[in-house]
Amino acid sequence: MTDKLATQLLTAADELDGMSRSEIQVLLRRAALRVDNRTQEAGKTVLIREIMAVMDDFAAEQKLSRDEAVNAALLDWAIGMGLIQVDDLDDEEGE
Repeated sequence: MTDKLATQLLTAADELDGMSRSEIQVLLRRAALRVDNRTQEAGKTVLIREIMAVMDDFAAEQKLSRDEAVNAALLDWAIGMGLIQVDDLDDEEGE
């Protein structure tokens, strides 16, 4: 099986003139996270610098750990996207 990101990077290298700066940035960020994740312990999530700063600020405001803040943000996102129904949450999670 071919790695999709590797294929996209190779294609981008061949078609660099036809790509926007933002498309290149997205590919490079994804590649950097992939490389960084290989040096991380399994089960750990690596956040980009901007997201980490936002999550740390949110965590401090809400008196949460970073993990709790990330879970709260993802839960809110999933509910907003209709991926999780509020009625499906356990009482503890819904509070």
